Formats: sequence, structure tokens, C-alpha cells
Amino acid sequence: MPATLDPRKAYATRQHGDLVVVFTWVNDERAMVLLPAHRPGAPWYIVCDSTAWRYDDPAYLARQCVTACEVLGIEPSRSNWVRVAGIIHDGLPDLVKMPSAPPAEFHWGSFGEMTLRADGQVLAQQGIRVEREGATYG
Repeated sequence: MPATLDPRKAYATRQHGDLVVVFTWVNDERAMVLLPAHRPGAPWYIVCDSTAWRYDDPAYLARQCVTACEVLGIEPSRSNWVRVAGIIHDGLPDLVKMPSAPPAEFHWGSFGEMTLRADGQVLAQQGIRVEREGATYG
């Protein structure tokens, strides 16, 4: 089953020339997704949060950049390895800083309003909204 990526629902998106980096959630885990900007349907290279610590080791990063170039369909030259390594290494702090889960999505509009009062004074007000539930499989 193919996966789809909606950049509008991503935490952040950055373009580095012919590569796009999307910070999003893959299988309920924070991830940095590298994909070609001008070739729709091309394979992606994903750096998941659970393995991101390995990319701080220069030897591991160098080996994985060769693999990333092959996956992304980029010429496996030294300059491309260095470019991909820079993109990944520079994105690691952003990957760690992003929330552990995407923000909740709510149905449009509100179904009323709740008010918290003390001695007749309004302390807080908030609209009543219903959260959208995604597909569940059992």
C-alpha cells in the first residue's frame, strides 16, 4: 500500500534546491522525509526519530548518505553525499524539537460555549469543539 504525504499537515517543510525536507509523523513517530522536488512518485528517504541519534556519528552519516543518494535517484558523487549529509545533520535539531504527535484536528465550527465563573465573574471561556477521529482498524 503506497504512503501519501500531505505537506499542509506537516510540522515544517524546507526546500534545498532539488530536494524537499518534510518534518512530519510516519507510523506515529517523528520523522524527517527527504524527497525529490521535481519528480513526483520518486522514492523517499526517511530518518525516523528512533534512529536519529545514529546520524550524529560522522562515519554512520557518511554511509547513509550514499544510500540516501541511491534511494533518491541522485548521482552518487561526493558533492551530493556532502550536500545530503548537511541537510540531514542540519535538520536533526528540528526533528528533536518538533512535537511527538501532530496537533488534534477538530470539526469545523463549535457546538456551543463553556464558561467558568467565580462569584459571577468570568474566569475563562472556550468553545466546545469535537475532535476528528481518524480511521481505526481492529
